[in-house]
Amino acid sequence: MRSLLAAIGTLTIVPFGHSMCAPDRELGRSVLFFPLVGLAIGALLMGTALLLGPVLTPSVVAALLLVVSALITGGLHLDGLADLCDGLGAGGDRRRILSVMKDPHVGAFGAIGLAIVLILKYALFGEMIRRGWTASFLVMGLLSRWAMVLASFIGRYAREAGTARPFIGQIRWPHCAAASALAVGPTWLISKEVGLIAALLVFLSVLIFDRFLESKIGGWTGDTLGALNEIVEVGVLLFVSVAEGFMAGGEPPV
Repeated sequence: MRSLLAAIGTLTIVPFGHSMCAPDRELGRSVLFFPLVGLAIGALLMGTALLLGPVLTPSVVAALLLVVSALITGGLHLDGLADLCDGLGAGGDRRRILSVMKDPHVGAFGAIGLAIVLILKYALFGEMIRRGWTASFLVMGLLSRWAMVLASFIGRYAREAGTARPFIGQIRWPHCAAASALAVGPTWLISKEVGLIAALLVFLSVLIFDRFLESKIGGWTGDTLGALNEIVEVGVLLFVSVAEGFMAGGEPPV
């Protein structure tokens, strides 16, 4: 139970079991529940869409879902995305990029990265709502948080110390395997073959992103995990949208 509370405290603004109050060992075990927390966040978005859909236009509901998503996570992943974009945009060697990423101010590259991701999420949220594919939010939540577990398992920490130190490079195989089962199993139940293909693409994307970060900054940080989450959320919904074009009769893929 403490590991579950630590996972909730790490990934959301829900106050109980806050990650700062949990020991490193408990935080490491908490990754087992990352997909379930993602599922809960997806369920919150799905429920909000179903509740507001009958009385508001899809575009308005999509905008409100962006707000809900940012609020429940405290904007943590968006902040990581902005920091990574600023660091990569600044260029230079590993030390310079990490230094820029640590700066709390959002620069031009960070603002551009945020704008691109938010515009894409707004458009994709609206698409899911208009076509009645709100269950896609469940798959999005499951696979995006699973991606963070995979990255923490295969990656190494790029800094000497930091808040993500208990996760990156510290995850044991049994915890990664259990988290994978908790992510892929429900994804299959929700979306069948489309979900499994999406999971495979997420797995490959994590491997590619890992190689890219190794070449740029020597590994992962908390910011890069947050950025990965945002990228995977967009990627999963984009894949669902594209997959629909190949579905006979236009049936929703999830």
